[in-house]
Amino acid sequence: MILHLTAKPGSRKDEFVLEQEGSIKVKIKEPPIEGRANKYLVNYLSEIFEIPKSKIEILKGENNPHKKVSIEIDEEVGRKIIESYRV
Repeated sequence: MILHLTAKPGSRKDEFVLEQEGSIKVKIKEPPIEGRANKYLVNYLSEIFEIPKSKIEILKGENNPHKKVSIEIDEEVGRKIIESYRV
């Protein structure tokens, strides 16, 4: 499945949120220094979706908060996980 999300590095806490309009925002504690935030984001997403980090790849947006991320997970399972984070 492909996710389009907005990452907010340097936040106080880690948080995955599905907004009412359907956009995904991911706050992470790691600051955006030398690619560390992207690695942290992959680690955090692997925890959220309960899959290995190797199944997650940032396709677009390495240096941008707007990211396109590939997650190797069954589409229906992934949608249920995302929906459980709706605010």
